[in-house]
Amino acid sequence: MNTDAGKARTGTPGRQRMYVIVLPLARLALGAAALCGVAAAGFGGYWMAVGPDGVARLFEGTPIAEPAQATLDMPELLVNLRPDTPSRFMKIGVTLALAPKDRGRVEQAMPHLVNAQQEFLRNLDQHDLRGSAGLLRLRDELRRRFNLILGPDTVSDVLLRSLLTQ
Repeated sequence: MNTDAGKARTGTPGRQRMYVIVLPLARLALGAAALCGVAAAGFGGYWMAVGPDGVARLFEGTPIAEPAQATLDMPELLVNLRPDTPSRFMKIGVTLALAPKDRGRVEQAMPHLVNAQQEFLRNLDQHDLRGSAGLLRLRDELRRRFNLILGPDTVSDVLLRSLLTQ
């Protein structure tokens, strides 16, 4: 009798280990099958509601419409920075992004834009240009000043072609 009881005890842990592995996998497979069934039913219902043409429109790519913008290069400037900074000179090249209809008006106002840019840049120091946040503030401030001269939302973006401090 002792040998039968020993065999029964050794057989039970093996079955329990099998249940610990097989049952969660079976539940996972059943859940995945149920999810696929719900998705197939939803897709089939959509197919019946809109037909094959509607399903084809669902999967065709939609073109991304980009706003039509023109760019205008401003002349490169070499300006003195504030005297109390280690960097004394800055060379900057700026490109303006604007609507094509505003290009002629911006070209006529170019002397005013260059003057506003020089006045602003001469009051900067090296610490104002530190990091990507400094460059973002520089671009935003130039765009704000240009839009004050040209009118609201004329310049949509200011792009830095080059920036060198020495």
